[in-house]
Amino acid sequence: MIRDNTIIRIRYSMKNSRGEVLENRTITYRHGSSAISPTLQSQLRGLEAGQQKQVFLKKGQEDADDDFTFDITVEAIREAVPIKVHLLSGFLGSGKTTAIHEAVKYLAKQNIPAAVITNDQGTQLVDGSLFTHIGIPSGQVTGGCFCCNYNDLDHAIRYVEKHNCPAVIFAESVGSCTDLVATVLKPLLQQHPEWQPTITTFADAQLLCENATAFDETVNYIYNKQLEEAQVIVVSKIDQLKDPTQVKTKMQARYPGITILYQNSFDQTHIAHWLDTLDTTAFTDDLSSLDIDYDTYATGEAKLAWLDQQLEIESPSQQAQDAALALMKAIAQTPHPIGHLKFLLDGHTKISITATTSAAPLPIPRLAPKATLLVNARLQTDPATLSRHIDTAIDIIRQQYACSIRRLAETCFQPGYPRPTHRLP
Repeated sequence: MIRDNTIIRIRYSMKNSRGEVLENRTITYRHGSSAISPTLQSQLRGLEAGQQKQVFLKKGQEDADDDFTFDITVEAIREAVPIKVHLLSGFLGSGKTTAIHEAVKYLAKQNIPAAVITNDQGTQLVDGSLFTHIGIPSGQVTGGCFCCNYNDLDHAIRYVEKHNCPAVIFAESVGSCTDLVATVLKPLLQQHPEWQPTITTFADAQLLCENATAFDETVNYIYNKQLEEAQVIVVSKIDQLKDPTQVKTKMQARYPGITILYQNSFDQTHIAHWLDTLDTTAFTDDLSSLDIDYDTYATGEAKLAWLDQQLEIESPSQQAQDAALALMKAIAQTPHPIGHLKFLLDGHTKISITATTSAAPLPIPRLAPKATLLVNARLQTDPATLSRHIDTAIDIIRQQYACSIRRLAETCFQPGYPRPTHRLP
């Protein structure tokens, strides 16, 4: 039954005094909150799921400029419970987004609504656009990491809580960020204990198997600090190892006493185990904060170049998608260490290439006169070199496919010095 502090999903049609339909959609709100009109809420009180009712907002009520009629169907009612905020840390390409996507699907099967907050140094995010396309409620914290934009994270959590009423929020930190226990988890625990915040650090199993990487030692410093501060580590993509024994032995020796999960995020039993682990692990504000050198941390971030680019491809021969896929391959052919390459084709198809990806599976192209491509490139190089590399790739594909490639938006930069809003000892 609808009463205060219940989460309600309704489908409604809104008409003005002339009978014109102004809105026809489904919303979720907390009854008694300011999310929708108090006048309308008072007329819904007492209804049960499945019931229908016509309610009214008269001219002059709550500054209404006309008489409005709402035909409402109550689709679902559930008790409001404290939300859970799951922070995800881990290096670029460590599998955080995949785990979130699969976790949201897993929770949906149990009628547990979830939302996502993505984060990046840039502002044009492949993952944010993808979550929007597939209908997962989401927010974004852009232009810097969670720690340096803590107030934006707080606002994003409040926004999705108010407008989407999730039971679980996954907040994915940008892959070049560390020191999250001191700068994000502890402040959340102190300021919002009702959000029950947790943190998981993800690590790519294949990257862990390599004795040395092509990354600079200061970039590796960030990677190692992410693992050092972890209370729960998820070693992702474990299914891609022929024999995981070596990496398990290495991790258990290096991180004794830490909860370590070995996960194939496409396996729902693994996702369930991860979420159960977070529910049963105590995350308290007396956790140890990292011993970290911020100058080294900043140097490592500055070794990475960020490029975000929105492209429009037009092909008289209907090969726009072929050209887009060829461009992805050309961009991936680089001597510079890849942190993460993410592409979003036509707003809905994501292709991801990481430091351990030998060959990314590409979709089968279809004939199309036009295609759009959102590029998120994070490589160990400087911005000018990365920009030239992308320009060269575009020129090659433009000539090869006799197509036009137009830049709609582009930014290319290095992250600035990390200056967290809070840092608790």
